[in-house]
Amino acid sequence: MSTETADILLEHREGPVTVLTLNDPTRRNALSMDLRIALRDRMQALGAADDCRAIVLAGAGGAFCAGGDLSAMRGDDPAGSRIRLGIVQDIIRAVAAGPCPVVAAVEGPAFGAGMALAAASDHVIAAEGARFSASFARLGLMPDAGLMWSLPQRVGAARARALMLSGREIDHAEALALGLADETCAPASLLPLALERAVELARGAPLALAQVKADFARGTDSLEAVLAMERDGQPLLFGSADFAEGLAAFRARRAAEFSGK
Repeated sequence: MSTETADILLEHREGPVTVLTLNDPTRRNALSMDLRIALRDRMQALGAADDCRAIVLAGAGGAFCAGGDLSAMRGDDPAGSRIRLGIVQDIIRAVAAGPCPVVAAVEGPAFGAGMALAAASDHVIAAEGARFSASFARLGLMPDAGLMWSLPQRVGAARARALMLSGREIDHAEALALGLADETCAPASLLPLALERAVELARGAPLALAQVKADFARGTDSLEAVLAMERDGQPLLFGSADFAEGLAAFRARRAAEFSGK
């Protein structure tokens, strides 16, 4: 990772939790090519790391993510557009279907792809003053970054459609009422609360959490699809060291210490 790219995405560890902070505040952390490559690479690497059990996504400078980098959007470069979109799609795959639980700590704007990044996360905390918008239609674009998949899961199909067609902004309170946010807090409490929630998620059995995330990403719309996923996944988990540890801990009435094996 280059120095420039490293500076645009900050990373630090808090025990089993890795905090990734989008760090381009002058552009409200819009997803430039450097930022999206850095975020994709780190999300994929952390998903393969045995010592990372949960991830917090945050933004620097009072903004979560203003969406795509408008200066890079050109109507005469469809090949470049596909490349940029493909990288964002890889990020969304890593957030939604990757093995690590992801907590989004949203402060300020989460617009367009920024809203999609939050919606794909497993737990969303919106600070007071946070604003969300599926702003694509206002630019003459369709929603991307998986938002047509993630937003209906959180708010329902009818509300998701209305938000995507209108592109209107919603504040932290409405995001909570709709189900886009799981909880709200004061800005000063945002990162501590996100870390607290991530630590709680990190206590779960990694293989089981990864299976849950993968299955939700595959889709749970039909009973038969869910039963098939159970038949595929549960026998593997029964044979894991984590299941043996969970069972032993339950019988001994102690906290389980999962290894992800």
